[in-house]
Amino acid sequence: MPLKKLVSVVLILSFLILKSSAFALLSLEEEEKLGREILQEAVRNVEFIKDIEVIAYVNLIGETLVKRGVTFSPFNFRFYVVRDRTFNAFSVPGGYIFLNTGLFLFLESEDELAGVLAHEMAHNLARHVAKRLETIRRMQIATTTATLTALILGGPQTAQIVGATGTALAQTKLLAYSRQDEEEADRIGFEILTKAGYNPQAMVRVFEKLSRESSFSIELNYRYLLTHPLPQERLNYLQNLVERAGVPLRDRYLVSQDPDYYKRIRARVRALSEESSDLIPSLRLQLREKEDPWLRYTLAIALLQARFFSDAEKELDLALRALPQRLYFKLDFAELKFLQGRYEEALRILETLRFEGSPLNRPLELKRKLLLARALLEVGMLKESYSIFKSLEDENFLEQEPTFFYFFGILCSRLDLMGEAHFYFGKHYENKGDLRVALFHYRRALSFLPKDTKMYSEAEKKVKTFERKEERKK
Repeated sequence: MPLKKLVSVVLILSFLILKSSAFALLSLEEEEKLGREILQEAVRNVEFIKDIEVIAYVNLIGETLVKRGVTFSPFNFRFYVVRDRTFNAFSVPGGYIFLNTGLFLFLESEDELAGVLAHEMAHNLARHVAKRLETIRRMQIATTTATLTALILGGPQTAQIVGATGTALAQTKLLAYSRQDEEEADRIGFEILTKAGYNPQAMVRVFEKLSRESSFSIELNYRYLLTHPLPQERLNYLQNLVERAGVPLRDRYLVSQDPDYYKRIRARVRALSEESSDLIPSLRLQLREKEDPWLRYTLAIALLQARFFSDAEKELDLALRALPQRLYFKLDFAELKFLQGRYEEALRILETLRFEGSPLNRPLELKRKLLLARALLEVGMLKESYSIFKSLEDENFLEQEPTFFYFFGILCSRLDLMGEAHFYFGKHYENKGDLRVALFHYRRALSFLPKDTKMYSEAEKKVKTFERKEERKK
């Protein structure tokens, strides 16, 4: 849905959040509230990458940076991947960080991706976004959360909604960081990256390449520079930090522990983010000019997404003959069989796989279990499917996976667990941002669930929260 339609459905959410005349910085509670509101707008109106493996991988890098590199954070950082080919990343109040898929086409290692995440986390920890918003508030510019979402995330809808609102916030540079902000984020981000164990030189590499390659079409392809200017002094400053650090300057794949896995993620992101009608012919043309197994792998995943199953299987076979033998490639074959409706074959592959031990195995095992639960549901092994769904219920990454709670609800309804079915349907629609439908299902859940259960208490809390929101709209 075009973002301009939000103007007619979103009440004015003023950035004049502090109703008093005092010009105090936004409180942490206000930052978190605003961050949630921006996320709700984004969920309803911006297309996210929904592949659980990609989601989990990015968030695990973020978790690694927090656990190893951040001494204290008032925020629970969450990372989202937006389907947009431009190079952009942005943090919003409350620890919400958005990455465009264009980043993955540009960044060549896990260390470089971690460098961008660390820099954005640093802006959040130093509360630079809150300060920018406070500047806007002082200028007495009120706008909708939808407008801010469009400006932050960019994309083709930005001009539409900015034009529709007609506010002074249309000047994107109002959200740009000051030189002091950038220097502070460079220093804090560098410290986070280095303490976590990543190669600090990777951050310098990112900004050097970005600065070098962005001289043409900055507005079109490198929106990051509109709010994160990169004068030469900053690059020199970063390089000096690296030289003074005295740490080994080698790339570290702390989550994947495998450079090839990062290439796999890049390939999957490209296949998931670009239009298959454009990408497939382009990849075929490139492969006629030069054989590249990773390009062929990207083609296989693009064909899979476009539902050209026979061609996808053929290209996947060809790609894997030239790629390193890795267990995780078997997940692609399991996904292929599942999407074809060959559930028994998918089950045979999935039941032979186990991913344990390294941090990388968390996203791989998560994807395996999701496919396994869905395949068991499709073949009618409902109790076995329920057991796996239940074991995954508290996995926080699944809030970004759009089908988990929906199919959990379907499964529960087939098991005649109607209270649970409505509860999970409620969670599904809540994660989609459709609070009206979510409220309906949470209310229905209360009519079936025993009152002395945790699920009943959670559903009751949701109902009260959403009813208050409904009242405020009247």
